[in-house]
Amino acid sequence: MNDSKRASLGMEIALIIAALLFMLPVLYLVAMTFKEPGIFYKPLKLPDQLYLEYYKQALGVEFFRSLWNTLLITIGGLSLTIFVASMAGYALSRRKERGFQIFFYLFMSGMIIPTVGSLIPLFKLATSLHLINTRLLLVFLYTAGFIPFASFLYAAFTKSIPRELEESANIDGCGSVRTFWVIIFPLLLPATGTFILTNAYGIWNDFLTPLIFLNSSEKMTLMPMIVQFIFNKQSTNFGPVFAISVLAMLPLLLFFILTQKHMLKGLVMGSVKG
Repeated sequence: MNDSKRASLGMEIALIIAALLFMLPVLYLVAMTFKEPGIFYKPLKLPDQLYLEYYKQALGVEFFRSLWNTLLITIGGLSLTIFVASMAGYALSRRKERGFQIFFYLFMSGMIIPTVGSLIPLFKLATSLHLINTRLLLVFLYTAGFIPFASFLYAAFTKSIPRELEESANIDGCGSVRTFWVIIFPLLLPATGTFILTNAYGIWNDFLTPLIFLNSSEKMTLMPMIVQFIFNKQSTNFGPVFAISVLAMLPLLLFFILTQKHMLKGLVMGSVKG
């Protein structure tokens, strides 16, 4: 075995060990949800049988309601961002006028503004617009937060598309809007997939934003609901809490398993084309 093969084998072994270390907390979390109360606080004790009482307590009306709210906000925020940022990125990459270049830098400046620093102005603005405690507000907030990165991503992908396609469409009588949605946007699907797969987790796992801008349990998302579940029960029994955490993780895990090939493909294409 030559030195290159040994180095490759050593790297693979190191990555496998690192993956197992990262998986240990997840496996521990899942194992804790099946432990009976008598052995729950014995970390090295594995469950002898599947104890499902924690999942029965977790699967209440609040969980499914919070799951639905999280789905609505995640899909709404991603969809609105794609609609706005795809057109913005296309315009910013195709137009060379100085004004558009200034707009491009203004868009990019949004990537360096800390979210925490803008919470108070956003709260005052939402209060004046009577949007506090609405799911629509969170959709707008996530859209505004993602537009800078998404516009940059779409602009980078658009630069790889030949201008001759648009010129041919214009000769055939297509307007700018129809040219974009019929010809250009389908070619930007790798960018769309990359954006969805890299930002859906941020919305799904967000704790701070829903906690600040939502005050009704009927509209609360999954992450704050877990904390509220602890305070409402006023108990040190963390079995149902771990069960809710596992249930909240399952949709993201399934989503990643089904789309990981597309995510890697989009990231590779973006690195080559950008």
